[in-house]
Amino acid sequence: MAEANGMVLNVIYLSGFLDLFGVSLFLPLLSSYAMDLGASSTVIGMLGSLYGTLQFVAGPIVGKWSDVSGHRHALILCLILSAFGYLLLGFSYSLVIMFLARIPSGIFKHSQNISKAYITDITPKDHHSAVFGRFNAVSSFGFILGPPVGGHIAELPGGFQLAVTVTGGIFILNAGMLWYFVPEVKPGDLTTETMRQKNRVPAALNANNKEMKVRNNWTHSLAQFLKSFQNIDWRNLCDIFLIKLILGIGALLYRNQYTLFLKTRFNASPSTIGYMMSYSAIASACAGFMMGQIVKWYNNDTKLLHHATAMMFISLIMTAIVPNVFWMVVIGTPLALSTSICRVIITNLIIEKGHEHDSAALLGVGQSIMSIGRIVAPVLAGFSSEFSVVAPNLISASCSFIAFLMLVILQQISPKESRKID
Repeated sequence: MAEANGMVLNVIYLSGFLDLFGVSLFLPLLSSYAMDLGASSTVIGMLGSLYGTLQFVAGPIVGKWSDVSGHRHALILCLILSAFGYLLLGFSYSLVIMFLARIPSGIFKHSQNISKAYITDITPKDHHSAVFGRFNAVSSFGFILGPPVGGHIAELPGGFQLAVTVTGGIFILNAGMLWYFVPEVKPGDLTTETMRQKNRVPAALNANNKEMKVRNNWTHSLAQFLKSFQNIDWRNLCDIFLIKLILGIGALLYRNQYTLFLKTRFNASPSTIGYMMSYSAIASACAGFMMGQIVKWYNNDTKLLHHATAMMFISLIMTAIVPNVFWMVVIGTPLALSTSICRVIITNLIIEKGHEHDSAALLGVGQSIMSIGRIVAPVLAGFSSEFSVVAPNLISASCSFIAFLMLVILQQISPKESRKID
C-alpha cells in the first residue's frame, strides 16, 4: 500500500509540474497580446480582475464540490474545463472573445488546491508539510521552464495562439494521465497509518460520517451541498485566514512590481530579469524539497511560521536599500525560502485546524482569499509606485511585519496553538 501511495504521489507531483508549466507558457505573453488587440492598461487590469473575481467566488464552491464528489473526479474535470478555456483563448482574435475565454479557467482552475486535498487523502497528518513542500517544489519547476519555452514559441508566427493551444493540450494530457494512473480514494481505501491519524478525532469523523458515505455521489443535493459548509469551524480558522490574506497581499505586491522595480532601479535588461525570475523559482523549489527536514528540525509549526515571517520582513526591507542586482540575488535567497515556508505551513495549519474531510473546501477558501489579494495588489502596487519605486517593497515588508505581530499576539492569547509534531 505504501509503495502504491508513493507511485500515486509521484503522479500528483508530475501533474502539478504540468499544470504550472502549461500556464507559464502563455501567461507572460497575455498582457502584450491584449495590447496588440487594442486593450488599454485599464482593460488589461480588468482582464486580470475578472480572473481573480471568478477565482474568489468559485474557490470554496469547487473545493466543497470536490470534497463531496471525490477529489480525483473533480481534479480531472477541472483540468478538462480549464483546457477548454485555454483552447478558446487560442481563437481569441478580439477582446470580447479573450474575456469570455478567461471565464472557464477562472471558475475551474483550482487544480493545485484539489491536488493538495487529494494528497491529504493518501498521506498521514505528520507527513503533510513535507509532502506539500515537495509538491510545491516540483510544481515550481514548471515556472522555471515554462516562460523561456513560451518565449521561444511566441517568436513563431501566431506564437500566442500556438502557446495557449499547447497549454490546452498539456491540460488534456494531464487529465488523461490522472484518469489512468490515479485511483479515487474512498474511506475504506485509506492506509492504516492514515486511519490511525484520523482516529485521533473520532468525534469529527462520526459527526460527518454521512457526508463521507456520499462522497462519490455526483448527484449530491444542493441543500446538503450548502449545509456541509456549516461543518467547518470558521470561528477557529478566521485568524489563520487573515494572516494568509495579509502575507498574500504582501507577496503579490512584491511580485507584481518585481520586473518594473528591477528595470527602473537597476536598469536591468529583459534577459537579466528573466534569469533572476528563474533563480527565484529555483530557490523556491529547493526550499520546498528541504521543507520536510526544516519542519522536523523545528518540531513546531507556529515557531517556524514566526521565524519565516520575520525573515520575510527583513528580506523585503533589504530589497528597498540594496545597491545593485548582485545583492538582489543574495537577498532573494532568504526571501524565497521564507515565502515558501509561509505558504506550506499556513496551508498545513488550515487543514490541521479544520476537519480533514473538508480539506478541499478549506483550501478553496484559501484560494479565494488569495484571489482578493490578486484583485487588490495590482491596484495598490500601481498607486504606490507613483510615489516611489520602492514603495511596493516597503508595503510588502509592512504586511509581513503585521503578520508577525499577529502571530505573537495570538500565541500570547492561546499558547496551546503552538503545535508540536509527534
